Amino acid sequence: LKAAQVRFAPPALSSPEPIARRNLPVARRGMNIFGQLVGVLACCASGAAASGAAGGYLPLPSMAKAGEESFDQIAAVHKDTTVGMSASMQSNPLQFATLTDFWCAWELTDRKRAPALLIDDMQIEYEPYVQGIVPQIKLLVEAFRARGLPIFWSTWWRWGPDDGFFNTMDRFYGPIGTATPANALYNHNTERGGDVLVDVGPVTEEERKRVMHKSYSLDMFDERPMHWLVPAAQGTLHSELQKLGVDTVVQVGAWTDDCIISTAFHAFSLQYDVVLVEDGVSTASKQHFNAIEVMRGAAAKVLFAKDVADYINKGLPVVAPAVPRSSKSFGGRASAMAPAASGGVEGDVGHGGHAQRTTFPPEVANLLNTVIVGSLGLGLGYFWGHRRGEVAAHKDFSSRALLF
Repeated sequence: LKAAQVRFAPPALSSPEPIARRNLPVARRGMNIFGQLVGVLACCASGAAASGAAGGYLPLPSMAKAGEESFDQIAAVHKDTTVGMSASMQSNPLQFATLTDFWCAWELTDRKRAPALLIDDMQIEYEPYVQGIVPQIKLLVEAFRARGLPIFWSTWWRWGPDDGFFNTMDRFYGPIGTATPANALYNHNTERGGDVLVDVGPVTEEERKRVMHKSYSLDMFDERPMHWLVPAAQGTLHSELQKLGVDTVVQVGAWTDDCIISTAFHAFSLQYDVVLVEDGVSTASKQHFNAIEVMRGAAAKVLFAKDVADYINKGLPVVAPAVPRSSKSFGGRASAMAPAASGGVEGDVGHGGHAQRTTFPPEVANLLNTVIVGSLGLGLGYFWGHRRGEVAAHKDFSSRALLF
C-alpha cells in the first residue's frame, strides 16, 4: 500500500515573546535541507583541516568581513523595522517521515565504547523553545555524570552586528530588523541569554571548563577561534575529545536542522560514531523531521534518551552482534514503523524493543492496492447510479401525480 508522509503541527511551547535566534521559521529555518547539506559538507572539510593543523585552528578568512561597513550603515537606520527583512513569520507544520532508505547498522552494545555527551545551545535565550526536551537531556546528564563520562556544552554567542563577530551569517540574515526578535542570528537577552540552562548545565569547575561559546560556526567542531567559558589551554572540541579517548558522541540540544546536523556530519567525518537523541533535539522549523531523517539515513544512530541512559546506567555492556541480523532497527520513533529488512511478510522486534511493521512483497502490495481502489470505485459508482435512479424515479412519480 502506498506510504504517505503526514504533516503535523509542532508541540505548542508557551512563550511571552519570541526571543531566540531560531525562535521563528525564519530564513535558515526555511532553507531547503539538501541545500543546507552542501554547506555542512564544506564546513566539515574546512573544520577537519583545521583540526589537523599544528595549532588546531585556521585563521579567519578576510572574506568573513566583506561588506561589514555598508551592513553597519543600513543596520543603524533600519534596525527597528521588520519591513524588507528576509524573514517570514508563519505557522510551523512539522513532517513525520515513516520510511527511509538507509539506517545505521551498528548498535551501542556492539563494542566497547568511550562516549561523550554534546549539549548544543541549551541556553536561557532559547528556553521557551527547548523546554520540552529538558527532561530527556537531564536524564542523560545524570547518567553520564554518574559514570564519570565527559559532557561538553556549547552556547551561541552573538549579540548584534557590532559585537565584533561579523561574518557570512550576518550577510545571510541581512541588516534589516537586527534589533527585533524576528532576527534569528543574535541573542536578544543581553544579560543572561548565553548562560546554560541550570537544569542541564555544568555543576563543577571541571565541567565549566567544557563550556564553549560559538560565534562563527553552527558546528561544535568548527570554531575559530574557540572561546571557552573557563580558559584552561583547551584546543578544539575534537582535540579535547581525543585527549579523553572518546570514540562515540551523543548529540542533544538545538537546533536540529543547523547546529545539530552540522555537528553530526562533522563528527562523522572525523570518524566518531554519532548517536542522535531524537527526543532530545528541537528546532522551530518544519525541517525538524527532515533533518532527523537525513541524519538517520547518512550519519547517525537515532535513539530515544531512555535507551541511551539505560545503556550508560548498565555500565556500557558489550553484546556480540548477531550476524546476519533478521532486520535492522531504524532507531528512535521510526523503530515502531520500520519494515522488515527482508521485504517479505515478517514481524520482528528491533533494538530497544520497538516492534517492526509487518510488510508485504511489492507485487502483493500492488495487487492489494488495485483491488482496494477498484472496489472503492465500483462501490461509489453503484451508490451514485442507484441514487440517481431513485431521484429520477421520484421526479417521474411526481410528474404523473400532477397530471393525474
